[in-house]
Amino acid sequence: MQTLNNMKKLFLFAVLISLSQLLVAQKRIIFHYRNNINVSGRTSYIKLEQYYLNGRSLELSIPNEELKLEGDTTYNGIRRITSVKIVLNDNDKRIPFVLKSPDISGLIYAERIWPKATYLVVDTLNNFNWKISTETKEINGETCTKAETDFRGRKYVAWSKKDNLMKIGPWKFGGLPGIIFEVSDIDNIYRYSLENIEYVDQFPVELQMPKVYNDDEMISHGTFILKWKANKKDLEKDNDVVNYSLTGSSNIKHTVAPIKELY
Repeated sequence: MQTLNNMKKLFLFAVLISLSQLLVAQKRIIFHYRNNINVSGRTSYIKLEQYYLNGRSLELSIPNEELKLEGDTTYNGIRRITSVKIVLNDNDKRIPFVLKSPDISGLIYAERIWPKATYLVVDTLNNFNWKISTETKEINGETCTKAETDFRGRKYVAWSKKDNLMKIGPWKFGGLPGIIFEVSDIDNIYRYSLENIEYVDQFPVELQMPKVYNDDEMISHGTFILKWKANKKDLEKDNDVVNYSLTGSSNIKHTVAPIKELY
């Protein structure tokens, strides 16, 4: 009889644990990330909100976010800090996004090719081959483990906290056994940092592709890269052209900033 009672207690305990895990898994969570970008000495940042529920997530840049770019300018050996403020257009509803879902074999994202349009793209999901090390560090009071990977021309270092219920990361990052708190390429051009985690009852958006893209033709990631390279070539084609006048000569150079994926 005692053995039977113990078995019942163990069964009830297991049920309670399963129910608690189910409740946590069904929680609506917003992961607030900050994306820092450092290109040619100029720095900028974008704040991102990643809405997560049951393995499905939608990442959006925060609308109306004011961005500030800073850079160095040197005059006669004197270093000066220059800054420019960029404000996103209030009426621009075609904002970039990344949609991940366990019920599809890939992910869907939208990305802008300046100064052209924002393209709707389908891509692979969690295409990362991580090498997880034993090295750890504390981030926001949580112990995170280091992992490294090579992805489409860049080497990345990530720090993640192990979590049995949630496996999530910013942008396209995934495939680690937990929550990515920080990830950056080794040149520190692109860095994502998790600022906080928010539990909510409802999301302000649906976890689906924004409706503004419903009539768009979906292209492959490879096609998107070809379009980006063609745009870069077109913008930089006159960089070596020198214009002469009676007062001297002039040369205007256009430099297109690199993107996270080189191919």
